Amino acid sequence: MDRDGSITRRALICSAVCLAGIGSVARGRGTLAAGTDPNARILDLLPAMPEKVPLRWRERADQFDRFVMSPANRVLQKRADGSHYFASALDGAGDGGLTTFAPILLGKILRGESVDWLTPSMATYFSDRHGIFLDGRRASSCEYWYLMNVNALAGGVVRRHLAQDPVWTARVQSSADRLISLAHQINYNFSDQGYRFDTSEPWTKEDIYRQPDAIGGYAYLQLLAFEMFGEAKYLGEAKEALRRYLSFPRNPWYEVPSGAMACLAAARLSVSEPGINVGKALGFVLEPGGRPLQTGRWGNDEVGGLMAGFCTEPAGEAYSMESLMTAGYLLPVLRYRPEFASVIGRYLLNASSNMRLFYSDCIAAENQSRPDLTSAVPYERLTRVFNGKSPYASGDYGSHRSIYGGAYALWWGELMKPTGDPFILEMSIAPTDFLERKTYPTYLYYNPFDLARSVQAPSTPEGAQLYDLSAHEFLHARGQSDVSLQIPAKGARVIVLIPPGAQRQLRNRTLFCGDVAVDYAVPRSA
Repeated sequence: MDRDGSITRRALICSAVCLAGIGSVARGRGTLAAGTDPNARILDLLPAMPEKVPLRWRERADQFDRFVMSPANRVLQKRADGSHYFASALDGAGDGGLTTFAPILLGKILRGESVDWLTPSMATYFSDRHGIFLDGRRASSCEYWYLMNVNALAGGVVRRHLAQDPVWTARVQSSADRLISLAHQINYNFSDQGYRFDTSEPWTKEDIYRQPDAIGGYAYLQLLAFEMFGEAKYLGEAKEALRRYLSFPRNPWYEVPSGAMACLAAARLSVSEPGINVGKALGFVLEPGGRPLQTGRWGNDEVGGLMAGFCTEPAGEAYSMESLMTAGYLLPVLRYRPEFASVIGRYLLNASSNMRLFYSDCIAAENQSRPDLTSAVPYERLTRVFNGKSPYASGDYGSHRSIYGGAYALWWGELMKPTGDPFILEMSIAPTDFLERKTYPTYLYYNPFDLARSVQAPSTPEGAQLYDLSAHEFLHARGQSDVSLQIPAKGARVIVLIPPGAQRQLRNRTLFCGDVAVDYAVPRSA
């Protein structure tokens, strides 16, 4: 559904399919029952090690950045008022909305680039009339999944780059307050398609587009507001929303972003609310069978770790945006719940390798719709079988390559870095934990081999220390630049780099080093 309520590319395809009787609400909803352990299921269904070496994500990020920022490629556009926007697709010049603008802007912030010239244009997506970020410029209607996604992205931009700017922080707080009034009006029941802010009423074009999982995204946004502004009402909203999300007996998945956000909200809240079932939240996002996680093979290629799009789509589809954006919310889960390191590590290693199928230089020309276009921008969609080709990379409706999906390669260039072993990645956990004001560099290392392997830890300045979050202990490696970390067979370690001079304090089983919380679950015997 477009940002003004008109039907969009995927919705056109989905409506045709579902009217033909292939899709339904009952079929679209997942089957994961309460209490299912995602560790066991994912460790069973994803190979410990993918067949092909993971992509070099920094190189992909650099290629994408160069391409979209080049005026010759007409992805970055300027309006008559001087503000900028990005096209959503390579083969289109229309405004891609905040869904496209924000992940590019946030990706450039994560890369350490100067964005002061670009940041003011994000204001075009804040509705002064309605007091909230919306996906479209001058929009008055928005689907729920778009609403939660773009507000989370805008919140991340403000948290990382504009936290001291009262105008921008006021916009984030206004958005959180407007969401509260919306949630109270509908009694927390997001089982509609979207909301019209001009008439203050929810709307649904067809039952197949109902989006109950949006309450998971709402929980995250309210928790972000609490962490930014400290008002108890936001914490109360986050807890209530997460309680309702985790009370679904079956997976309420409609689109990936809200569920991914709910995982991080659940992990963060679980350090003070022990009864929160983080495993169930992860299980919803990582439910196999394309609900939404794909596993197994399509043709001769592994697809494990790729994500389906909307739940209303037929089986055998994966999308680049959904496959890439999830990492930014699942990796920070490990700051609070490192026991999920192996399952998240295995999932992301597979995704890091199999995302190649969206890039035209990694798939046969006959298995893609527009091999003539640049390999810097990924395809939007991957289909299990199309015209006898498996898998087949293409787009939706009138487009082929996804700018809004490829934008997350900018994130992955910072989150997924190689080590001395091509199959063991250094996955950075802290950069996308927008719930936390200040963090230390924290890394996940997952070993897919049958035997223990060693990798070199990040270089540490004189007087710095390494802390093993998985084992809840400091490593005897003060000030060494060549520390070797042994990773157990098919296991993982989460390592925190503690800067020099950070004094240790233990408060209610939380280890602080300086003013930063490092370990939220120090064993009582420590």
